[in-house]
Amino acid sequence: MPTADGTDAAAAVAVPDEAAVPAAVAAPAGAAVRAESRRVVVKTGTSSLVTDGSIDPARIESLADAVADLATGGYDPVLVTSGAIALGAGELPPVAAESSAARQIAAAVGQGRLYEAFRTRLEQRGLAAAQFLLTPHDVTAEPHAASVREALGGAIAAGLVPVVNENDAIMVRNNDILAALLSAELSAGHLVLMTDVPGICETPPRPGEPARRIPRVEVLSPEAESLVWDQSGGVGTGGMTTKLCALWIGAYGGARSVITGAAEHRAVLDVVRGGDLGTVVRPCPTGTAQTGRLWRALSALPRGQVWVDSRAGHSVAAGEPVMAHHVLKTAGDFTAHDVVDVRDQDSRLLARGRTRTGAPALEAARSSPDPAEPAYAVLLAPDDYVPGPPVPGT
Repeated sequence: MPTADGTDAAAAVAVPDEAAVPAAVAAPAGAAVRAESRRVVVKTGTSSLVTDGSIDPARIESLADAVADLATGGYDPVLVTSGAIALGAGELPPVAAESSAARQIAAAVGQGRLYEAFRTRLEQRGLAAAQFLLTPHDVTAEPHAASVREALGGAIAAGLVPVVNENDAIMVRNNDILAALLSAELSAGHLVLMTDVPGICETPPRPGEPARRIPRVEVLSPEAESLVWDQSGGVGTGGMTTKLCALWIGAYGGARSVITGAAEHRAVLDVVRGGDLGTVVRPCPTGTAQTGRLWRALSALPRGQVWVDSRAGHSVAAGEPVMAHHVLKTAGDFTAHDVVDVRDQDSRLLARGRTRTGAPALEAARSSPDPAEPAYAVLLAPDDYVPGPPVPGT
């Protein structure tokens, strides 16, 4: 399977020899593959694993225990990890540490260390790991996505624990989004994002002040989106905004999606079983779970809003293009390729997606009779948006 640099992704997948797979995790002869809803994608961040450029032994032991708890509890865990860049940077001279090239080199150094740390600890618990280094392209573009789905599904069926990291040596993006896309691609029943806060909170946590956790939010909740804040800190590439986008992708992909504190590593099984931890987003499958579409529509929060007429509403319901000449008004200084919310005349959310026309061009062209103007162009193509969540009671 080609990766973004044109190489074969098989080289980026490390699977143990058959003899190295412990008998305790080998699939029983004739046993059926467990239902996809038993699949649990767990993502843990850099700040939850790495301290001062080194792996935190207590934290990685705790996470390995959590993965083992899931496996023995009847679930199929898939572990998505960050930390390769932070680990590798600790072994390199501190030159241009923030440059893209330096981060890629650090990732190339750190990825092996990170995987080996998990492999040995999972082996101590009777589990065998298989390493997958992926890019967003691998899980959003066919036929690459089908190859990833087949490879990961085969590893799970063989009793292996996939350990996934974004291939930061090729490109540096974000493992939260990657984990969410994988949950959709694998039709996982659960997505668990582990971070250094207890969930979505009413106010940013402060030293010495308990954070008021919100136990549940609805998908695309404007209230939740108004509460997120960027707390990336000194390591990692994810903030709460990105994690919220990942929750939306997971929910639209059909997974029960949760963000919870990394201090609760040993409680992951309780989280999956419905324990009162973290912030939960219920699944919201809409029949548009193609990972490419989810990535384009939901990997960023909206930068503007567009109100449209009833004909555009019918287009969304039919999965057709939303044409720019159905726009009634706009809000926000968005440009082409930004994410926007599309609303009807009663402000009900019809769709969210990546627009092909910016607000200035829309406003300038709305009254123009010239068919060559952007007002007569496609605003949102079908593969660029997802419909709004169902209205409760409908």
